[in-house]
Amino acid sequence: MHEILKSIATNSLSLFLVSLLFSGLVISGGFTNYILAGALITLFAALLDPIIKVLTLPFNILTLGLLSFLTVMAALFVLTIFYSSVSVNAFSFSGLGTIGLTVGAVHLSRFLSFVVISATIYFTNKAILWLFS
Repeated sequence: MHEILKSIATNSLSLFLVSLLFSGLVISGGFTNYILAGALITLFAALLDPIIKVLTLPFNILTLGLLSFLTVMAALFVLTIFYSSVSVNAFSFSGLGTIGLTVGAVHLSRFLSFVVISATIYFTNKAILWLFS
């Protein structure tokens, strides 16, 4: 029970932080919708995780686990289908430049938005778990 509550809390916080970072992730409503979306993405990820791990096992071995964010991507996709308060839209990233390093402006389609947003949710979730462990 403790692990489930921790997973719901970290998913909710990750969804909140990523929705602040990217305009493509829209969660309408207030605080309760973030908690409910975190609970649903935890449920969907738990249900889809074994299936996706079996299907992507060779690619996960080749990439040393880099594709493990696909579970979050599938869970986020199912979440947008069943929970209308969460949507992922195409968006434009205006670019970033600092200390000689420049990332140019990019327009992301809806599919690429799912990939970027789910990878960011996954790594944000891992960073939150690492930070509070």
